[in-house]
Amino acid sequence: MKKLIGMLAICSVLFLSGCQVNKKAQIKALADCEYDVESVDQVKFNGKTLDAYKGADGNYNVSSLAGIAVALFSKELPLEGKINMKISNPENKKAAFNSFKYVIEIQNSPLFEGTVDQNVSLNQGESTIVPMTFKANIFNKAKENGFDRFFDELFNKKSEGFMVLKIKPSIRIAGQNIYYPSYITVDKNFGQKLFKLFKI
Repeated sequence: MKKLIGMLAICSVLFLSGCQVNKKAQIKALADCEYDVESVDQVKFNGKTLDAYKGADGNYNVSSLAGIAVALFSKELPLEGKINMKISNPENKKAAFNSFKYVIEIQNSPLFEGTVDQNVSLNQGESTIVPMTFKANIFNKAKENGFDRFFDELFNKKSEGFMVLKIKPSIRIAGQNIYYPSYITVDKNFGQKLFKLFKI
């Protein structure tokens, strides 16, 4: 009886150890995948497509428009769109995802946070596109930095690190989502992608 109990205990330890190793391997597979912004669709600022703000010189002239003056009173400056993120698996092991958290940061502080519930399974060499929508009020951020300066940086200069896209993928184990320990930076120059790749 004691031998049986001992054997069961050893088997339990080995099973749990194996699960832990498998869990670590699956989580590592999340980090080994490649993430990229394939395109950005349906981008609108203050309810209008971006072309409405483009001047003859090709730059975006936002602060001079009447709609922005109205926004100063309403304190609403919505920026919205849909990100099409490409996920590729270059490794020789399968990568499986269950859910994604994503965050758009401006100047190192969160502007928008969202979640996508989508099962993704990728073998080596496979890729897929995951859509992620966002809508954020950027009024307070613009006010903090000065409207003219903020809009010029956001729409025209688009410095590296000014606007960043990050994700946190997860795997599902025993009915629970186990997220990657930290956010993975997808694009440090998301502002450039936002206004370069958008489609009306």
